[in-house]
Amino acid sequence: MELPSARGTLFCVLLFVSSLLGSIFILMPFAPLVYIAPRLWRFCADRFVGYWLTFPASLCDFIFGVQFHVSGDLIERGAPALIIMNHRTRLDWLFFWNALYKMDPWLLITEKISLKAPLKLIPGAGWAMGCGAYMFLERNLENDMHVMDTMITYYSYTNQNYQLLLFPEGTDRGARAAFLSDIYAEKNSLPKYKYVLHPRTAGFIHLLQLMRRRKYIRYVYDVTVGYPNGMVNSEVELLMKGRFPKEVHFDIKRYDISEVPLDEADAAAWLNKLWREKERRLEHFYTTNEPFAPSGARLLWPVETKGIGYYCAFLFWIISSCIWIYFTYTMFLVKVYVVLSCLFYMFCQKRYGGFENFAVEVMQRRYGIAIKGTRY
Repeated sequence: MELPSARGTLFCVLLFVSSLLGSIFILMPFAPLVYIAPRLWRFCADRFVGYWLTFPASLCDFIFGVQFHVSGDLIERGAPALIIMNHRTRLDWLFFWNALYKMDPWLLITEKISLKAPLKLIPGAGWAMGCGAYMFLERNLENDMHVMDTMITYYSYTNQNYQLLLFPEGTDRGARAAFLSDIYAEKNSLPKYKYVLHPRTAGFIHLLQLMRRRKYIRYVYDVTVGYPNGMVNSEVELLMKGRFPKEVHFDIKRYDISEVPLDEADAAAWLNKLWREKERRLEHFYTTNEPFAPSGARLLWPVETKGIGYYCAFLFWIISSCIWIYFTYTMFLVKVYVVLSCLFYMFCQKRYGGFENFAVEVMQRRYGIAIKGTRY
């Protein structure tokens, strides 16, 4: 096996094993809190999942040596917000963890991500993301509005302030998505984009207005991501070829919610204007090989991530995984516990559509509240 492919395989195996074992040996023992104290469960689970996110961030540094350039405004972890980003590759959200860690490691605890629903079916990682109350979307507007209603209402009842990452384009900019975006542009007399897709405004508007009604939004963060020296487009490419970008650039611009129009049509126009500007910035970025001009407060974070945080997370997850594997292999009762834990996660998926929906229903019953949009 060639070295790049071996590195890609190692990266995927480490993520799979650590997330699977973490779901079983760290998250599962605290699962009774879902019934006993739902808000305490949310507090604990956020921190456990957030600490695991430091592990893949450290692997990007140690195994692949990716350099992350982050500029613009600081994302405030204490304020509920919506983060919008262009979706260049299927792994933008993974690389964004490194940017969040640079700005403030606690953002790995408070960030939530809207992801494609099939990802929740991945053993380990999918279970952990469900425990982390991520938002899983099906790319069906009616169903996705239901999910948004459920999760935003749930967030507001947890007494935690989250920053939700949404990709308004709906999918990454692959060849087919770019082709469909061009067709949409032709039909609507819009310019064809070379670096972004035309955003889908309906989902963005619904989520924005919902967060406003729940009084669960203070800022909107516009994030632009660029890959100047190659990119990895999918998980399969990472696994088979071990290919990672040499550099990833993020620039963040913060908008107070009062700056975003209240009227839906005006808000849609506001989003489209942001995307036209994003296309212009990315064209300059790729044609001149110059980094993004910092937005907003014009902050620049060091490219080199200093401190022991990555080292501690790397050692913790490697050593802990080895210990968990050893006990599972040598002790019968641990084997039984592992099997029962896996069966419970699969039951939650089958019965409730995921652990996040299980937690939502329990909170409804525990506090006697009606969480809008809940199916179960």
